[in-house]
Amino acid sequence: MEEKEKIFGILNQKGVPFEHYQHEALGNVMERVEKNLCFDAVICKNLFVTTRKHDRVFLVMLRAEKRADLHELAKKMGTTHLGFAPPELLAQMLHQKPGSVGPLGILSDEQGRVEVFFDESLKGSPRVAMHPSVNTDTVVLAFDDLEKLIRENGNQIHYIVF
Repeated sequence: MEEKEKIFGILNQKGVPFEHYQHEALGNVMERVEKNLCFDAVICKNLFVTTRKHDRVFLVMLRAEKRADLHELAKKMGTTHLGFAPPELLAQMLHQKPGSVGPLGILSDEQGRVEVFFDESLKGSPRVAMHPSVNTDTVVLAFDDLEKLIRENGNQIHYIVF
């Protein structure tokens, strides 16, 4: 079964309302805006980052128009150094590939090791768009439902101001 099908199954099982769209592959978040594939939802950047020793791993979700300075982000997250996680770690922990990173991948983190950092301004957003582990599909759901799913999965959630 494809990873996105597992995600859809979990969303349906938990009764989470969502919309699903298929489209051409998107290489980055700005392509979504350029190609008008926003689906009347908040568009976000999703970063999968880790400490130098890979002892802490993070998924960071922030609004697309905001800048993510990894040095500044590390300070806010209480660590000294952040870098993008290698593709192997991304595949192992979230079952995703670079270019398809999204918060629904957290549902594959059965040990709850990935810490999630959300942009404070996302709280209460009625419509947030994200990839369901593949960059040819988009899922739109309420931010509160996303937060609940991640908490139920056992992952720590933190909020920061960008």
